[in-house]
Amino acid sequence: MLRNLIVILCLLGFANAEAAHLVGGEISYRCLGSNTYEVQLVIYRDCQSNGAPFDDPAIVTIYDGNNNFIQNRFLPLESSRVLPITAPNTCTSLPSFVCTAEGVYLDTLILPNNSSGYTLSHQRCCRNASIDNIPNPGLWGNTYTIEIPAGISCNSSPKFSTPPPVALCLNIPSNIDMSVSESDGDSLSYSLCYPLHGGGNQTTATGPNSPRPDTATPPPYTLVPFSAGYSSNFPLPGNPAFSLDPQTGILTGTPTQVGQYVFAICVQEWRNGQLLSTLRRDFQFNVTNACRGTASNFQQQNTDPYQLCSGRTVQFNELCFNATSFYWDFGVNTLSNDTSTLANPSYTYPDTGVYLVTLVANPGSACADTSQQIYRIYDRLSVDFDIGGQACFDAHAFNFTPKGNYSDSAKFYWNFGALTNRGSNTSTEKTPRNVVYNLPGTYQVSLEVEDGACREIHLDTVELFSRPVLKHDLSSPSGCVPLIAEFRDSSEYSGGRLLHFWDFGDGSSSSQANPSHLYEKPGTYFVSHRIISESGCIDTLFERSDIPIVVHPKPESSFRVSPAKTDIYNPNFQIALDPQGSNVQTWLLLPDGRRLDPRQTEFIYTAQDTGRQQFFQFTQNEHGCLDTMLIETYVSYPFRVYIPNAFSPNNDGKNDFFSYSILGTNEFEIIIFNRWGERVFQSQDLTNFWNGRIQNSQENAPTGVYSYQIRLRIKESGESYFKRGYVSLLR
Repeated sequence: MLRNLIVILCLLGFANAEAAHLVGGEISYRCLGSNTYEVQLVIYRDCQSNGAPFDDPAIVTIYDGNNNFIQNRFLPLESSRVLPITAPNTCTSLPSFVCTAEGVYLDTLILPNNSSGYTLSHQRCCRNASIDNIPNPGLWGNTYTIEIPAGISCNSSPKFSTPPPVALCLNIPSNIDMSVSESDGDSLSYSLCYPLHGGGNQTTATGPNSPRPDTATPPPYTLVPFSAGYSSNFPLPGNPAFSLDPQTGILTGTPTQVGQYVFAICVQEWRNGQLLSTLRRDFQFNVTNACRGTASNFQQQNTDPYQLCSGRTVQFNELCFNATSFYWDFGVNTLSNDTSTLANPSYTYPDTGVYLVTLVANPGSACADTSQQIYRIYDRLSVDFDIGGQACFDAHAFNFTPKGNYSDSAKFYWNFGALTNRGSNTSTEKTPRNVVYNLPGTYQVSLEVEDGACREIHLDTVELFSRPVLKHDLSSPSGCVPLIAEFRDSSEYSGGRLLHFWDFGDGSSSSQANPSHLYEKPGTYFVSHRIISESGCIDTLFERSDIPIVVHPKPESSFRVSPAKTDIYNPNFQIALDPQGSNVQTWLLLPDGRRLDPRQTEFIYTAQDTGRQQFFQFTQNEHGCLDTMLIETYVSYPFRVYIPNAFSPNNDGKNDFFSYSILGTNEFEIIIFNRWGERVFQSQDLTNFWNGRIQNSQENAPTGVYSYQIRLRIKESGESYFKRGYVSLLR
């Protein structure tokens, strides 16, 4: 009981949801024995609409034969699907935008035998407002009902065998199977009938006027009226009109008007002259003109005069609809093999002419369709021309000669791309001659040939060049050997590649446009430059410089220093300068930064430090040419180690420190140990001597013999040095 109450409350929550847009439905049942029935409710809705989805569950109300309320049953949604789009025949296809969904509800109930039987009813609103054959279609709802007869043991109602079609095609004959299955062997009778009304469009109402009544009203039910010109037997325009075979349930007719039409089919079940039940299918037909059958069509010939004369070989392309096979006849009356079964064949005609081309789509079938077009075949029109004449502007006159494939009656239209000596830029001559342009430049020349219905254009380019002008920078730099000279070309030229030939006057040459050259010997040199053009205005120009390039000699520095190496105990070097000419200046820079008096030819220099000693000589001649010379000598670092063997740290001012003397090191460390191997002193400072105290700051070390270790690196050679010895501490 609690579960049923929860279900009822949930259903009331959806009572105001309007199921726009229902397109039909039906209800049937099957006896399972022992007063048990399986009830099936089928609902169809427009799945392209924005209405509510299928109810889940759906309410079926049960009355007895005297219209007394028995109970409400909540049928669960067993399954749903989108109905397949099935064309009325194999030659037609339906549009993809049509969509109808089917919802199937199933439940099992027990109904004891009674004297009046039962009525099962489901009511729901609303219908599509766009329906054409009923007035105010949005105000009418739906009732799907069926009877269970009294006095009949375990009767099953008829049941439709197939779902209704999603759409009908305008002007396409329809043959629709509306037959039912009937398991009891009862007699059946089919007829067109009225749809039934149920539910209301008042979304705020409850009860029978709500879109989803919680309890269906009892019979009898209101018939949905048809608009003027329509009836239950003429539910939609057709020629021939739609009719239902009363024995087979086959619905036939050809719709003649696009629209949406409601209709109903009633199937009466009889046994021994007694009407047991009436199965009613309420449905909405959608008649569309978007259906298409097989249609033959192919690409038209391109009649553009610039494309028409493309030769005798033609590519054909089919544009058929609903076609899977093809038959082409290319229209050559003298041939029987001018055919093809390819979809997009290519065919070469034996001759020019006018041909009627035929394409049959789906040949040999009931859906075959034929189309024809005229094709005009011409030989290929090809155009080219030669240009004869000099490319230099100051000596040009062009002769234009056409060539290609065209007839003797062809017409010629030249455009030279600029004004010429003819006073215009066009000509209709076949071979224009002695054409002279007014200005140099690059011009596009076009020749259009008109040959009957065909036209063809060829384009080429004429280039007129000015004479080349030789220009360059032949400035004559003077300088000291070695001398690098730069040369720059600035010649004026238009056209193809320009060849360069430079002669530097010293036996060397270059083919670069902007070369540089190294003069390695003193002398006087004259440079020449030649250019040769390979295309355009072909010419050769040459020029030799009148101003030479002068390369001056360089003086030579010369002096001697000895010895090459000495030590700090004798850091003296003897310097001797070789004599120079009267036009040569020379000076010597000493390692200490001083300059030697150039009047001195002999000099003693005493080094101020150990290490490398660099002597620089600078020599300059009367041309300002400079020469340098470097001599390096070396003053070695002396390496000497003196370590005393005793000291007496008694503060008498004599021998108070263990004062060793070490020269020629830049890394040093001494460690002193007592006789037990303990460190009493350690230092890396050559001037920090042991004073006889522990680490030079603690208590006095006792009198005795101490060992020491000295590690150092010899400054000059970089070698490591190690010494171990003993020192006596006396007090």
